[in-house]
Amino acid sequence: MLTYSYKAKNISGTELAGQLQARSRNEVVAALKQKGLFLLKVEPQNRLAAILSSGSQMGGRVSIKEKAIFTHQLATLLKAGMKLTAALKTLSKQSRNKQLKTVISQIHDDIEQSSSLSEAMAKHSKIFSSVYTAIIEAAEQSGALSGTLSVLSNQLKSQASVSSQIKSALVYPIFLLAVSALVVGVLMTFVIPKFLELFVNANQKLPVPTKILISVTETMKGSWWIIVLVIVAVICAITTALKNRRFKMFFDSLLLNLPVAGTLNRKLQLARFARTLGSLLNGGVRILTAVQTTKGTTNNIAFADDIRGLEEKILKGSTLAEAIGSQRYFSEIASNMVAVGEETGTLDEMLLELADMYDNESESAIGSMTTLLGPLMIVVLGLIIGFVVLAILMPIFETSTMVS
Repeated sequence: MLTYSYKAKNISGTELAGQLQARSRNEVVAALKQKGLFLLKVEPQNRLAAILSSGSQMGGRVSIKEKAIFTHQLATLLKAGMKLTAALKTLSKQSRNKQLKTVISQIHDDIEQSSSLSEAMAKHSKIFSSVYTAIIEAAEQSGALSGTLSVLSNQLKSQASVSSQIKSALVYPIFLLAVSALVVGVLMTFVIPKFLELFVNANQKLPVPTKILISVTETMKGSWWIIVLVIVAVICAITTALKNRRFKMFFDSLLLNLPVAGTLNRKLQLARFARTLGSLLNGGVRILTAVQTTKGTTNNIAFADDIRGLEEKILKGSTLAEAIGSQRYFSEIASNMVAVGEETGTLDEMLLELADMYDNESESAIGSMTTLLGPLMIVVLGLIIGFVVLAILMPIFETSTMVS
């Protein structure tokens, strides 16, 4: 346990200061929130101890797949009639991930001390997002915890599946790109210079491809460190620029408007939004609160801006379908399906169906991209090697012609 110093304001606006013992900063935040205080500042009294403590708790990263399995298992145990504390104790013993094991154990202890499941999970925000805990909180209030956990586990499984597919789609092209860079680098550094010396010493007129190859080779040999510095500088500049809201808005909008990748990105964002909103509504959360909560599902601020637009339209009295129809990145089919859901009183079911549809379309698009990227990379590699071979052979053929 660490001692944290904090500054906060109460409802009347009076500033308060004090100390609190807790396992983490998140626990302090949750405790003060429970007391109805608005946090201004919180920091550990002993920073070194805090660093060592946080380092000792990092027993490994909790993946989306592991979180999905935990959620599914918890839902299954609760449906079987097991008590929540007993179910958590069982899952804590079974977990192979040290960090998840510790977190489940802490959640169990907090519930034993009269915390709710959502409050206990909120203390571990790096594993359980604000959206996850909001859905759990809604489920606790409606008394449908096991059913909501099943929906959540399906959502996480779908997210893990899409993430896995994207990674798989990128492995082969990245491998080819790395091999291409290595082959071209070796050729440019060790092999090609020896051939080019012969052409330069022969004082013959060189064709344009050979001149280009000589320039590139000399640049790579003499100024490779400048190229590396430029690449590093560009990466650092982009990373720094992304912290600026205007640039990030431009960059995120670009990601959503790209010809092929942009369409896929929009579908992934819409699927996540629809599934989260459907889960929240299914748990009994009011429409406006549910829409506000879904902003936490995306790190694309351009799409989050559209969700903010939905809030404003709903506050002015529009239906969800009308609000969706007026936004940039929400499709017409989404608006139509939501309208049907609102008319028939099955909005939550229609949103989950919409999410399934976009997930299936995304998986199909990722499969198509995987099929195309491999041959495309081979063609690019072939063109590069073909150009190098052509640049070397052209002077040789010209010399042979002159001798003949």
